[in-house]
Amino acid sequence: MADIFLVSWADLFSSPENMIRYGGLTLILAIVFLETGLLIGLVIPGGDSLLLATGLLAGADVLSVPLAVLLVSMTAAGIAGDLLGFTIGRRMGKKLYRKQDTWYFKRKNLERAEKFYREKGKSAIVLGKFVPVVRTFNPLLAGVTGMEMGRFLLLSGMGTALWICSLVLASYYLGQQFPQLKDYLHYAIPVIILLSILPGIFQYWQERRKGANA
Repeated sequence: MADIFLVSWADLFSSPENMIRYGGLTLILAIVFLETGLLIGLVIPGGDSLLLATGLLAGADVLSVPLAVLLVSMTAAGIAGDLLGFTIGRRMGKKLYRKQDTWYFKRKNLERAEKFYREKGKSAIVLGKFVPVVRTFNPLLAGVTGMEMGRFLLLSGMGTALWICSLVLASYYLGQQFPQLKDYLHYAIPVIILLSILPGIFQYWQERRKGANA
C-alpha cells in the first residue's frame, strides 16, 4: 500500500496494471465502487480490463490477496456502488434528462444506456454489467424509473457477482497456469479494452444499418 505514495496520480491511473500494482486491493475496491456510484467509469480505465488484470496478477502472485477475499470484497464494492448510483438516480428523477453535456457526462451515452434498459427490461441490470457505459448508467436509470429497491438489489447482486466472478476467475487461473503473462500485461490491456467495447461497436453498427435501410 505504501507504494501508492511513490508514484504520481497520472502514473497510477495510466493503466489498470498500475492501479493494481501500486494501489492494491484498496484502490481496486474504490474503483469498482465508484464506477457506478459516481460515474467514474466514464473517465478512468476500469471495468472489464480492471477485473481481468486483477485476476491475472492475483493468479501470478503479484497481488497477494486470497481469491475468496478478492471475489467477495469486489462483489460487495460493486453492489454498494450500484446502490449509490440507484439512490442518486431516485433523487435526481427526470432532472437527469435535462443535465447538460460535460467533460465526463454525455447525453448520447445516457440515451444508449436508456435504449438498452428499455429493450431488456429488468434483465438489463444483470446483462448490462457486461456492457461498458450501460453498466455505469444502469443504476441511475433504475432509480429514475422507480424500480423497487429490494428488486434492484437482488438483480444488482446477481449481475455483479456473475460479472466479477466470471472475469476474475478466468484470468486468475490463466495467471496461475502462465505466470509469465504478467510481464506482457501492458500489451494485453489494449486488447482487453477493445474486446470490452466490441458489444457497443456492434450495436452502433446495427443501428447505422437500420437507419440506412429505413
